[in-house]
Amino acid sequence: MGRATRAAVWTAALAGGAAAGYLAERSVLRPRLALPAPAGPPLGSIAGEVREVRGPDGMRITVESYGPEGAPQIVLSHAWTCTGRVWHEQVLALSDRFRLITYDQPGHGRTSQPRSRRYDLDLFGDSLAAVIDQATAPGPLVLAGHSLGGMTVLNWMRRCAPGERERVRGIVLMSTTSRAAADDVALGFGIHTVARLERIITRGLALVRPETTYLAQRLYRASSDLSFLLTRTFGLAPDADPRYVDFTEQLVLDSDLDMITAVMAPVLTLDEDEALTCVTVPMKVVVGTADKVTPLGLSRRMCDRCPSAELVALPGVGHMAPLEAHGTVNALLHAMASGVLTQHEEIA
Repeated sequence: MGRATRAAVWTAALAGGAAAGYLAERSVLRPRLALPAPAGPPLGSIAGEVREVRGPDGMRITVESYGPEGAPQIVLSHAWTCTGRVWHEQVLALSDRFRLITYDQPGHGRTSQPRSRRYDLDLFGDSLAAVIDQATAPGPLVLAGHSLGGMTVLNWMRRCAPGERERVRGIVLMSTTSRAAADDVALGFGIHTVARLERIITRGLALVRPETTYLAQRLYRASSDLSFLLTRTFGLAPDADPRYVDFTEQLVLDSDLDMITAVMAPVLTLDEDEALTCVTVPMKVVVGTADKVTPLGLSRRMCDRCPSAELVALPGVGHMAPLEAHGTVNALLHAMASGVLTQHEEIA
């Protein structure tokens, strides 16, 4: 069999598999693609007051603030492969009466990478310190962190000056842990790997046989559905709103692969148990019972080590609690921030 014939056979096999995969995945996912557009602003589309602050290692950190100045402050730290816009539901529900400060973590979204290209948990904690120092008003505040953002909050609590720690009147940690396990990388790395592979396959098919471009495009769409399925499988509950799955998937696909790879080591070697001894204010530890990335047992473990912590288990919720269980998360943040009133403030 000649080289050209072998190439044709391989191309036909790949194209046939692509078509079969495309049709199978479309038949499974067709219902979610036909959902009507929701009311309200699209997920991640609400822009706040944007500013840049100076971060560690030469970074410029993008911060967005929402809500009235002088209101009780909530600083929100997002997860790995997300951006500050992932707090969409919290901004929508809480920014009428609280001052919400969101930011993009190092190497995420519009925040630059560290000049050294080295990532560790201290870098994330120092970035949070820069946001608190340069983008919040003096006075008390509530800290909230999701996944990597929760690890960031713990790192900052362990290393910050006592005077800064005294500003914190409450903490909400969501879908996170003070110690990490190897499978915690599944969401970010697995989905992004699929995204890169689908692009390689698409381009390869078109280069080998230009007439397969149409099938290559079909393969690309089918693989996008595959990444949707993987996102839902690892990141959210099986019955999660497909729009939240789409949104999470896009955040992951938009993330820089070099950053994802570089953050693996600090995540896999995470040990912030000591930080739990620094927490004396009320702390809610929120986790979904269907969370495959940071399972319920990890949150129970944190609560066992922190007397001021209270476990909030969310039945049937996956890893993306700020989206999937936004009603509960918003209520917890509201209650925390309501206790952060200054002497002359009242909440209606």
